Amino acid sequence: MKKFVIVISILLIILLIVLGVYLYKKDVAETAIDTYITKYGIPKNAIRKEAFGYAHAPPGFVKRVYTDDTGDEIHYNFQYFSWEKKVHFSVYIEGTEVGIDDPRAKKLKYPPPASMQNQ
Repeated sequence: MKKFVIVISILLIILLIVLGVYLYKKDVAETAIDTYITKYGIPKNAIRKEAFGYAHAPPGFVKRVYTDDTGDEIHYNFQYFSWEKKVHFSVYIEGTEVGIDDPRAKKLKYPPPASMQNQ
């Protein structure tokens, strides 16, 4: 019985460490993405819907942002990669992914600022 309690305690400690690391990485990613969105220039009051979660391939966290005036056919993707400590931007226009340097991205209501292009 004593062995069983020790094994369960070790498994519980491992689980708590893994959960703590995940929550820390999630918090760092969400803070970095929110900072990037602020620099990008999308005002908080223009955001209609946000979806934040873990991205499996490539691994990292992603926030999908829908604005009031674009409907569901256009949404902005901000993905954080922890090994780079960097946020990557893309926008989906009617299901097609468009990068930050694409001419179609410059025609959006919230186009990428010139300071963020060609990075």
